[in-house]
Amino acid sequence: MSFPVTHLPGKRLKGPATYIAGIIAALALIVAGIEFARRSKAPADAPTALPAGVNESRPFPRELRDALGETLVIPSEPRRIVSQTLGTDEILLAICPPERIVALSDLAEDGDYSNVVELARQIPGGTTRSVEEILRLKPDLVFVASYIRAETVELWKASKAPVFRFANFDSIAAIKSNIRTVGYATGNTAAAERIIRKMDEDLAAIRARIPRNGPPARVMSYDRLGYTAGAKTIFNEVAQAAGAVNVSAERGVNSFAKISSEKIAEWQPDFLVTGANRDKSESERENLLADPAIAASKAGRAGRIIVIDNRHFLTVSHNVAHFVEDLANGLYGNRK
Repeated sequence: MSFPVTHLPGKRLKGPATYIAGIIAALALIVAGIEFARRSKAPADAPTALPAGVNESRPFPRELRDALGETLVIPSEPRRIVSQTLGTDEILLAICPPERIVALSDLAEDGDYSNVVELARQIPGGTTRSVEEILRLKPDLVFVASYIRAETVELWKASKAPVFRFANFDSIAAIKSNIRTVGYATGNTAAAERIIRKMDEDLAAIRARIPRNGPPARVMSYDRLGYTAGAKTIFNEVAQAAGAVNVSAERGVNSFAKISSEKIAEWQPDFLVTGANRDKSESERENLLADPAIAASKAGRAGRIIVIDNRHFLTVSHNVAHFVEDLANGLYGNRK
């Protein structure tokens, strides 16, 4: 987990990424793997799925609350689980025996965004988002995103399957909470704790390798559509975990905002960061540098455009540790 020093301007770069905003509905539904797409629609005070003091080792039935505050009772250990968000796809496949999973979201096999393509292909039911197909699978637990249409949830509920709605993907702590919730709901609490522990160990190892001499790098996410990620976003937390300062948050941006490229010239971050599919890193970098304001900025002149694989840049699972590592590699491999 070292930070390579071979990323020179003009070469393919690894590092942070601009968050294609949850505000951009149609694009984000594809790129952010559904759960990122509309997190701004979740209630600001969405209740915690696992209330403080809950006994995670208690036998079934188990009771918990979803993102919209609805109480869910899971009568027995679920054996036919359906996931309809990429985040829960990745979590389930890390902690739950595959024979208990009957279907995943259709993004699980998309190599541009999914970290679990090969594992997903081993699930007999494959990937689907069709309510009719899901009902035919006779699920006993369904994981969906909080913004799913109410009528769709009601259709699933007609099958008598507990439907759990997830929200809050804007912090590392929220991701941990979601992992614990999936573990508790499926009866895999020990496995959930193991991947949280591994994530914490990976993050600690990254922090231990961050250079302590000199001021922190000032980074700013920006995509070709002009969106940047400020405070209260995963990008902000990832930047902090990698020892950097998020310039957009520093300048008062909350969540996502569309800004002009002239702001980059005004704010002068040390690094610009964006996300791209694996085979599009150079084209994304070139697209940003085609903007005169970006090309003339400090980051543009130095070639400090860090491009992160969308599988890490957009993840809302334990794989966020890879995002932090990619960002740290990009920052400290390019610092002059």
